[in-house]
Amino acid sequence: MSESSLQGINPNRLLLIDDSKGITDILEEISSDAGYDVRSVNQYDFIIQEIELHVPTVIFLDLHLGPADHLESDEEIPREGMEILKYLSTSRSKAKIVIVSGLSRRTRELNQYLGRDLDLHVVGSISKPFNIKNVQEILEKLRVQTGPGSEQVFI
Repeated sequence: MSESSLQGINPNRLLLIDDSKGITDILEEISSDAGYDVRSVNQYDFIIQEIELHVPTVIFLDLHLGPADHLESDEEIPREGMEILKYLSTSRSKAKIVIVSGLSRRTRELNQYLGRDLDLHVVGSISKPFNIKNVQEILEKLRVQTGPGSEQVFI
């Protein structure tokens, strides 16, 4: 979708990327109530397609996206959110990215720095399990605002 074809579309487009449908279902409801056009993707193989179709302005990205779908052994090889960050960097995404993870705060912060080193707008993180009120506050801060300084949001 080109920038010109986005006119008239909700400027607050959120893409939820998490392998847990239960998590994305809850976040979808909260985000929709906050005025976002929300899409979610729970299968790794469809993430890039959804990014290209939805052109999100905000992305909530889980760091651990579950095991690979097509394994030749019983070994679980995790799909990592870092691969998605690399794709977003290569495609020069302008979306504000929030890391959502049950991993330690230090790991979430490290991935925020890595995302920023990739010239992405990684604005913060949310720990799992998450506090609904905290998520609502974050969504409000990230909503597209008019005027100067609206791009420099960190949570």
